[in-house]
Amino acid sequence: MTRYIYVLYFLISLPSLCSAQLPLFGPGYADSLGKVLQQETNDSVKAKLHFTLTIYWLARDSAKAAHHLAEGKRFSRHSPFMQGYAASQEGYFYYGTDMEKSEAAYRKTDSLMSRFATKDAYRVRANAWRNMAVIRQRQDDDEGYLDILLSKALPLAEQSGDSVLIGSQYTSIGLAFMNTEQYGKAEPYLNNAISYLQGGSDRTAMLVSAYYRAGENYIYLKNLQRVKVMLDSMRIILAPHPESDMNSGYYLVEGMYHHERKEYDKALNSFDKGIATAGGANKIYRIQELQYAKVRALLAQKSYEKARQVLTGLLKDEDAMSLVDNQIETYSRLSEAYAGLGNMPLAYTWLKRYSQLSDSMYESRLLHDINALEVKFRNAENQKEIIALKAANEQADLSSRNAWLMTWLLASACIFLLIVTVFALLYYRSHKKLSARKIAEAEQQKQLELTKAILEGEERERQRLARDLHDGLGGMLAGVKMNLSGTVEGLPGTVPGKARLIQIIQQLDNSVNELRGIARNMMPESLLNFGLETALKDMCELNTVPGLDIHFEALGVQPDLPEKTQIVIYRIAQELLANAIKHSGASKIILQCSQNQHMFYLAIEDNGKGFDPQMNKKAGLGWNNIRNRVDFLKGKMEVDSVPGEGTTINIELNVSE
Repeated sequence: MTRYIYVLYFLISLPSLCSAQLPLFGPGYADSLGKVLQQETNDSVKAKLHFTLTIYWLARDSAKAAHHLAEGKRFSRHSPFMQGYAASQEGYFYYGTDMEKSEAAYRKTDSLMSRFATKDAYRVRANAWRNMAVIRQRQDDDEGYLDILLSKALPLAEQSGDSVLIGSQYTSIGLAFMNTEQYGKAEPYLNNAISYLQGGSDRTAMLVSAYYRAGENYIYLKNLQRVKVMLDSMRIILAPHPESDMNSGYYLVEGMYHHERKEYDKALNSFDKGIATAGGANKIYRIQELQYAKVRALLAQKSYEKARQVLTGLLKDEDAMSLVDNQIETYSRLSEAYAGLGNMPLAYTWLKRYSQLSDSMYESRLLHDINALEVKFRNAENQKEIIALKAANEQADLSSRNAWLMTWLLASACIFLLIVTVFALLYYRSHKKLSARKIAEAEQQKQLELTKAILEGEERERQRLARDLHDGLGGMLAGVKMNLSGTVEGLPGTVPGKARLIQIIQQLDNSVNELRGIARNMMPESLLNFGLETALKDMCELNTVPGLDIHFEALGVQPDLPEKTQIVIYRIAQELLANAIKHSGASKIILQCSQNQHMFYLAIEDNGKGFDPQMNKKAGLGWNNIRNRVDFLKGKMEVDSVPGEGTTINIELNVSE
């Protein structure tokens, strides 16, 4: 696509000049400002009037523009603020002819204006940085262009509080995304620009620019209905100003709109009107845009000779060829034009030059096109040689010609076989890699199913043991305790051994509690009845003892997690907490869990003695159980521990299944 160079220059205007502004530089603009200039006595106002006339005359009469620039600088010399403003006007003056001088002037502007924390100063600095960004774009540095707009120009515009300036910056950013063919990203920025620029007569030029760039963007998004809306909006604004150079932007979008509708004659007519009305500081770049659009329409119309003539002119244009993207499009379109004219040697030459500049993304397609043109070229050359040989030597030996033909055919056959062999080898390697990947996935799935079966079997066994301990042995011990308690209560206080029996009952009571604790750890009722978050909280509270503070935090844990998933997560947390209590010697443990959609995060941190994670690779069964359960949920675990500095373990689990 053609790169778009975009500069909209915003002038700081005084209230006394607002009524005299003619945003689209209509007839009488210079005369009106000249009359105001003759009556004005304030040096700063006179300087700004001269700078405004500099902008007006820059595309019309460079000598007059230079005169007004010099006069503006003369009236600015007594004001530090106006000196900075004068530097910005000098940068704009050199923008189209000397980018080095232009950038130096803009950097001087930023340096001088940075002393002032006023809206006017922010406005001037924002314009300076935006134009420096455009200089980066003209140097094929799209990344630098967008970086300056986002980090410098837009923040300064927002500090100025000027909705017109903010809108123009949004237009520039949208254009930056258009330059990299990110039309979806460009759309909201261009729509924001239109929103900021609507509603004032002093912003019509910038509003028109935003409309026509949005219209172009919708062309590339194939949204012709929105393109029509943009065209209608521009037509209403521009109708009273047929002489304005802003009409060229309207005709560009109108032509592209007709092109998309395959109305090529109408498109060409619009592009020609746009070229005729182009003007302003960006005249040469606008004409380039229109010419490239015209070339595309001519090629679509199969008017190859006319397209070639336009492209030849662009090829000689140093400004157009200074951008690599313009070179690429020119070479590509020349190849297409010459191919349409039947001139295969030149078509091949330009396509080859195009391929050398093209991005690697298009390499395979270009290689195919080059080979196709090369075959046509060689066939044409061979045909010429055959005709020349027949004309020069009618009596040439038929057998030698047959031998030559046979050699050519054999060479072609060898090349064909080589190509087939290469494709077969590539296919074989691809198929081999695919098969190996499928085998690995099958092995992984088999391992997951085996792990799942083991974990499910383990949980069933835990449930059975917990039930047997709680209902069976626990019930029996509770019955024994009740019987002993009843017996002791019936004994007189003087009976020997009664105190011993009471002690035995207490020991038995402790054993029942311990047994129930074991059963609860094997399958906590709170997990089954109230969910994972409650179960983890209960586990932390039950393990809190004097000298050990266990703190639990939960965020966003969904109660509708599958029961099997909750059990696996609970077991991981249970094992981590048990390890921390048993081995860390910590006085404080923090257990955290959170969930973000299908990802579950578990973290445990203690202030204990820590350990060497490398030594932990040979850990025991508990650590292996943790890793197996993490792998089962397709998660990952990170251990951060230094001896003497505590331990932090972070686990990320996939709970989507």
